[in-house]
Amino acid sequence: MKYWRIPIGGWKRCIHDAASFESEPEFRAAKLLDADSSVIWWLRNDPVIFRIATPAGFFEPDFLYSAKRLGLQINGVLEIKGENLWGAPGSEARIKASSARLWAAAIHSAGHDPLWEFHEVLGQDAKNAKTVSEMLSQAVERYEVRPTASV
Repeated sequence: MKYWRIPIGGWKRCIHDAASFESEPEFRAAKLLDADSSVIWWLRNDPVIFRIATPAGFFEPDFLYSAKRLGLQINGVLEIKGENLWGAPGSEARIKASSARLWAAAIHSAGHDPLWEFHEVLGQDAKNAKTVSEMLSQAVERYEVRPTASV
């Protein structure tokens, strides 16, 4: 991959001057986040500034973002996972993703503002998506903020 760990700049919505990536799907996800008008800001979680404790060790997602949706500011956690790393039920990747989903649901149910959501997207789905919405709709694990009476 020609973008491997090379800082790339020129972003409109990234809070860093430059971001580096470990895969083409991560780079593609960054391009989608940067082009989406609902995204207020995004960052590549590298170096790690955000992590969630899980039974399988710390989950350190690829991206954090903030977007305006449903008339609300919603912060998101996004992980792009290679298909070869997703694994069988009970795998480390699935345990970490499930923990991140439960974390986002707990933050939501506690009524914190802004609300948080989580999406784990497989690499091929990130590469093939044309929009952030399309990419997130392909998530293999998720907790999405949806309109409800309490939101």
